[in-house]
Amino acid sequence: MLIFGPCASAQPVAPTEPQPAAASPSPAVTAPAPPTLTRLREGTEVDLTLDDALSSKTSAEGDKFSVTTSEPIKLGDGSVIPAGFHGRGDVSSVERNGMMGKPGQLSVRLDYVMIGDTKVHLRANKSQEGKSNQTNVVVLSLLITPLFLLMHGKEATIPKGATLVGYVDSDVDLPTPIAAPPPRN
Repeated sequence: MLIFGPCASAQPVAPTEPQPAAASPSPAVTAPAPPTLTRLREGTEVDLTLDDALSSKTSAEGDKFSVTTSEPIKLGDGSVIPAGFHGRGDVSSVERNGMMGKPGQLSVRLDYVMIGDTKVHLRANKSQEGKSNQTNVVVLSLLITPLFLLMHGKEATIPKGATLVGYVDSDVDLPTPIAAPPPRN
């Protein structure tokens, strides 16, 4: 005779559900790292070379001209942006030379320089005045003849290769590393 105790009761056993397999680690999906930025501070000096010759005889107000950075740009953190980046400026005013020895005058202003894909606005103005002949005209006209009153002053010129100094107009963040400047076409 068999005696069943409380432990051997015949209770139905619920079927066990299959346990999900332990999740295998999936490869980590990482977002691309944000670009590293370096700040070019307002007031940073930028040495430039004029790529075009300008003259009060041939230039007109609003004419554009090109410039190239001539020296590396030193940043506050000790890094350096190499020379050779290109930019633009424009002629802001022109006065032709005139009679009675009046010299020509030419004023230009810098607009920007492109560093990589970033336009860095600059501030700088340069004015040039031709040589005046007014003193010579007055003296000679009094002594010799009034035809000297027709004598003209010299044109104002800024030759190709002249150096200009511009200053960064406002803080600019540049993505780094900064690629080498593009070659001039």
